[in-house]
Amino acid sequence: MIIEVVIIPFCVWLAALFWKKIIKPVAKMVKGHDYLVCSIKEIKHELTTNGGSSIKDAINRIESRQITVDHRSKAIFYNFEQPIFEISNAGDFLWSNEKFKEATDHKEFKGLDWVNIVDEPERHHVLHEFESCSKGNREIKIKTVSMDGTSICLHGFPYRGEKKNHGFLVYLKIGE
Repeated sequence: MIIEVVIIPFCVWLAALFWKKIIKPVAKMVKGHDYLVCSIKEIKHELTTNGGSSIKDAINRIESRQITVDHRSKAIFYNFEQPIFEISNAGDFLWSNEKFKEATDHKEFKGLDWVNIVDEPERHHVLHEFESCSKGNREIKIKTVSMDGTSICLHGFPYRGEKKNHGFLVYLKIGE
């Protein structure tokens, strides 16, 4: 009688506890592991080029198109009749066209060197205005004087993002 009343219910309870605390979590881990292995294989497949349909192939196509667009736009501006240069949102010199190089006697510019075309007493004002326009993501137009005393105008257009300026394309007008 004691077997039927105490031992059998205790064994059933012990088996249920064993199932709940050991077997079920281990089964979940094994299933979870198989799912992770399968997911990793799918991710690896998407990140490996396969001739067109993977994410990596799509990224490669987008990058290639972006490089083409960048080269095309620089080719258009390269022979433009007006001196043009490009600066980053931090003000660092990135690129210039031939007319800008001619106007600055083919000087090599790096970083903030481009500001050397502006007369020294005006440089702080010019840099402050570029910084303000960059933060405000707005167009800039500054009339100032060059190092040789010539009147110049810097007219820049930001590459606007949603909330951020990514740099400026700046036209240099001499004698205005």
